[in-house]
Amino acid sequence: MDFGSLGFRPLKLVSTVYVKSKKINAIKYAKCQEANSYKGIIRHEYSSMQSSLSKELPPVNTIFVWDFDWTVVNCNSDEYVPTQFLGYDEVFKRVTAEINEHGPNFWHEIIAKIINACHNEKAASLVGVLEKSAEMPYLVDVKQALTDVYNSHNCGQAIISDGNDKFIEAFLRQTNMLDYFTHGIETNIATWDNESLFKIAYQSSKYGGHECSRCPPNLCKSQALRNILDRINTKRPRIVYVGDGHNDACPALCVMNENDVLLAREGKRKLNPNSLSGPQSDDDQNCNETANDGASDGGTFGIVPTLEKVKKKEGLAPRCRVSTWNSGKDLRSLIHSILNEEESSP
Repeated sequence: MDFGSLGFRPLKLVSTVYVKSKKINAIKYAKCQEANSYKGIIRHEYSSMQSSLSKELPPVNTIFVWDFDWTVVNCNSDEYVPTQFLGYDEVFKRVTAEINEHGPNFWHEIIAKIINACHNEKAASLVGVLEKSAEMPYLVDVKQALTDVYNSHNCGQAIISDGNDKFIEAFLRQTNMLDYFTHGIETNIATWDNESLFKIAYQSSKYGGHECSRCPPNLCKSQALRNILDRINTKRPRIVYVGDGHNDACPALCVMNENDVLLAREGKRKLNPNSLSGPQSDDDQNCNETANDGASDGGTFGIVPTLEKVKKKEGLAPRCRVSTWNSGKDLRSLIHSILNEEESSP
C-alpha cells in the first residue's frame, strides 16, 4: 500500500493515525503481532518464502526493479479487487472505519478481512478473486516498456511490491508478463486455507522482520532490494528503479548510488480506476477530469513529495539520477534512453 494516499478521498481522516502508527519500530512490531485481533492473518515465516533467501540469481549488467500498484498496473490492487464485489462505496466505508480504528500499519489485515467479506457476503470464490485480479487496468506503453526491457540484452527485471503475490501473479499471467521478471517478485504472501479464509504473511517475515524506521512492518523495500543484489553473485548491477509511492523512496535514499537511475512517477492518480479494466491509453488516464463522487482529484503520487520532505527535514537526497514520468509514453521514452545507454556501454 502507498501510505501517502489510500486511493480513497478522505485522506485527512487517517492522516493523524498514520503519524502515530508510523512510529512503530522493530521493538513495537512484536507487540503489534500479539495485539492483532484478526485471527485469519498469518505473520509467521513460511518455508516457501524462506527458500528464496539464498537462491542465486543470474548476472546482469542492469536490473530494472518495478513497483506494482500505480506502476505496472494503473490502480491499487488491494482496493481494485474487493471493489469488484462490494462496490466502491462499501469498500471505502469499511477501509476508512478499520484504518481509523487500527491505523494503516494494519492495512493487509484490513484487506484480508474485506476479501473474506467478499467470500462470505457475495460468494466470491478463489477463482473469482483471481479473475478480477487479472482484469486490473494498465497503461499500454508501460507494458511495452516492460517488454522492451525483457527483449533487451543483459538486463533483468524484478518486482518489489506492497501488494500480494496472488493478485500480482494473476495479472501477470493474464497479460503474459510473468516470465519478464527474471529476478523474482518480492511481495506479501497470500493464501486461502481449507475453509476458504484469505490470509496474508508479511514479506519481511522471511528475514525475521526489519528495523527500518521509514517503512511499515510488513515490507522494507531497501531490505528486499539488498537481498536481490546479494543473490547476484557477480559485480553489482546498475539499478533502474521504477515507482510511485512513499515506500519507493526508501531504496532511493538507502541503496541506490551514483550509477543508478530512479524513475519516479509524479502528478496525480487516475480518477475512478476501479471502474476500469485491461489495457488503457494515456488519454484514458487523464487525471484532470471531475470524479463522479465529487472528489477534486485522484490524489498525488507520493514518491517525489516524500523525497522533497526528507531533503528538507534531514538534508538527505538520493545519490542516483532521478527522472520523473507520469504517462506511459513518458516512461517508455525514459526506458528507451536507458536501454540505448546500456547498448552503447563497453
